[in-house]
Amino acid sequence: PVSSAIADSLSFREQVASILDEHPRIESAKQTVRSLGQGVRIAEKAWFPDLSVTGSRANEDRNNVSGTDDTQFNSNDVKLTLTQPVYDFGSKRASKELASLQLLQAEKTLQLTKQSIILEIGVAQIGISTAIEKLRYAKRSLSNLVKQTKLEDIKVKAGAGVSTDVLQAKVQLAGARARLQAAKGFLDNQEHRYRAVFGDLQNDFLKPRKMKLQIEDLPETKEEALEVARKNNLQLQALSNAVSISRTTVSQVQSDQLWPKFNFIVDKSYKKNVGGTLGKAQELIAKIQFTYNLNLGFSVLNSIDAARANFSATQNQLDDARRLIDEGVSNAFVAYRQAEKNADLLAEQSELSGAFLELARKERTLGKRSLIEILAGETAEINAKSDAAEARGSMVSTSLALLSVMGILEARHLELE
Repeated sequence: PVSSAIADSLSFREQVASILDEHPRIESAKQTVRSLGQGVRIAEKAWFPDLSVTGSRANEDRNNVSGTDDTQFNSNDVKLTLTQPVYDFGSKRASKELASLQLLQAEKTLQLTKQSIILEIGVAQIGISTAIEKLRYAKRSLSNLVKQTKLEDIKVKAGAGVSTDVLQAKVQLAGARARLQAAKGFLDNQEHRYRAVFGDLQNDFLKPRKMKLQIEDLPETKEEALEVARKNNLQLQALSNAVSISRTTVSQVQSDQLWPKFNFIVDKSYKKNVGGTLGKAQELIAKIQFTYNLNLGFSVLNSIDAARANFSATQNQLDDARRLIDEGVSNAFVAYRQAEKNADLLAEQSELSGAFLELARKERTLGKRSLIEILAGETAEINAKSDAAEARGSMVSTSLALLSVMGILEARHLELE
């Protein structure tokens, strides 16, 4: 575990780098890559000869044919067998290709895992900073309403105010308290998400910081987004690789189960008192051997059909994924554009609400505005600022989601303002 002092000393970039280096999901994917990398090395060495050594020590008690003395010896036997594969109709080549494709699949999965974690980091930072800002606005709104309500209550008691204004102010005050509770609940939820993503690397100084919108890699049009996604989306790449794996599996099954295997074998034996013969003996045999195993129920045909069906299923999954990715990219692009427009409109509303409130307060001092109008303006300004903050956070998070589904989201896209 990282101490809080160390966590507080880390920059945001260092936080991101540490999470991507140590996250359990990423570490698991890395171990899978290492494991399959060893599988490739194993497949590459399949053409190397195998050496087997067999030894025995026994007591032989032989009842020989009539006219020959029976024998009883302590025998020793050592046999060395060198087997060099000669030809297997492409079985080992298919195994090597399959191992390489599985390694490539694992590497794509590692990249996809990193990309999902990068998105989680960005969304968690956006969520916590937005929640902190919304809570600050909710507290400010409540504080102002409490102050205004107390002042108006004093005026009523002094005979200079209107009791209905006080009641309306209390209604506004109750609403502000409800918004404050909602903001606290939202912050609690975002704290849980932030803690789940950042773990021991939580940094209270960085929590309020907003994420920067990375516009340089964002597409201008939906067509551009689709074009980039079709080339770079990691899910599509993984499924395309899965199709290659299933195709190679068909070839491997055919090579393994339809055709024999040819090996060059050298046997060297050292014997002592073996087979009823007293003394030492040596034996050397060199041969070309073929092996052919056939199930008389012709299960090989079922194996080939199963491999072909799996290939067809994988191809259908890829075709379906292409349609779903196109849909996902289109929706992500629309969501980003909508969030962008919404953020601009709410920012404009916030500015206008602030300008109106400033003028209304001046008119209030001149007796041209009622307390209710001031309270309504106050509430509108706070709500507008809160909504604008949330809309901006949504715009940044949807931009990261768009980059992710396009397959180009990287750690460099996570930057604080």
